[in-house]
Amino acid sequence: MGFFTVLSTPIPNFPYTHHRVILISSHPKSNVSKSKEERHKGNEKIVKLEFSNSDMLNAKFFFFYFTLSLLVLQPALPQPGTTNGNGSLRVAFYNVENFFDPFPDTTINYNEFTPEGQRHWSYERYKTKRQHIFKVIVALGEWEPVAVMGFAEIENRRVLDDLIRKTPLKNDHYRIVHFESYDHRGIDVGAIYLPDRLTLLYARPIHLKKKNDSIMRTRDILYMKFLVDGDTLHIFFNHWPSRYGGLMETRPLRHLAAIVLKSACDSVCRVTPRPNILIMGDFNDDPEDESIRYLTAGTSRCALVTLIPVPKYNKARGTLKYGSQWNIFDQAIVSQPLLKKTNKLGIVNNKAHVFDAGFLLEKDEKNLGIKLNRTYSGFKYIGGYSDHLPVYIDIYSPNQK
Repeated sequence: MGFFTVLSTPIPNFPYTHHRVILISSHPKSNVSKSKEERHKGNEKIVKLEFSNSDMLNAKFFFFYFTLSLLVLQPALPQPGTTNGNGSLRVAFYNVENFFDPFPDTTINYNEFTPEGQRHWSYERYKTKRQHIFKVIVALGEWEPVAVMGFAEIENRRVLDDLIRKTPLKNDHYRIVHFESYDHRGIDVGAIYLPDRLTLLYARPIHLKKKNDSIMRTRDILYMKFLVDGDTLHIFFNHWPSRYGGLMETRPLRHLAAIVLKSACDSVCRVTPRPNILIMGDFNDDPEDESIRYLTAGTSRCALVTLIPVPKYNKARGTLKYGSQWNIFDQAIVSQPLLKKTNKLGIVNNKAHVFDAGFLLEKDEKNLGIKLNRTYSGFKYIGGYSDHLPVYIDIYSPNQK
């Protein structure tokens, strides 16, 4: 029997493991009672991995090539002050599909996502969901953390707080933007951002109101105003009313959301000529649908353009799939200045992207092709990620070109 002593040390912002593993030495050993030993020293973790004599040669080759790969890859890691390998800020949006904590909410009459509820939502399932969202954020960020991440279908601030404090995201020091909405299920739109990459100047929820000025029991639009390298960036995160109840019956609700959002953008334009506006979200409508066409119509004070997201890995044909039908409900819409090369801030390649990584998808036995690896299928717990794929854009600025 023999063992290797391995030193595991944190790598700041390294995507996936957050640790560098280095072979220190190998030793013969007899009378082994444990297969793995760990001890901590400061911010390092020393791990002893033990092998039988027959496995020692293979293990030595593994650690040789693993260590060599670290030495080869290390020069390619980005230097501090850059992001995503192209010197830009990554802004993303993700409908996470029912990110509820397992505790009953006494303020509303909806508690499906509790241990006693119809979904049998346990603390273990909640932790699995949290880890899955963490994994998506880290993978989506690639070489650097995502600068701003918007979410749909989060229950409250607590779930975001757990996400950034009880996963390795705690090392990135994210801050939260969240307001409780009037949604009948208690789900909200929220965001996290990196204060060392951009400065939050102002944030507020925008309610959807009916003609009689009563607030609809649905999600708010989240508005945030950031300072990025001396210029202002206005972000609107959305989760518009769903199609539940029928497409035609619910269409006026999404058109109302478009009217409210367009009015908010016009208000920005009245104060700031040629503003940098980024709109992202789950609109529950495709780019060619009436609500989106109204929002991007040329009569607005701010000309807005839909950037139809392209799949990063050419796997998905949209951002969600219902039966055999793919849709692009999750989109990015920007003001014209962000598309001009002469502008201080701009969209890299004027493109939005769908993050369609393989672990977010699975084989579709019924409808052929692939489908989303989601948390639930009806009331059946699957234990996957979400029924939507994230979308993202990269923004460059003068100090990051």
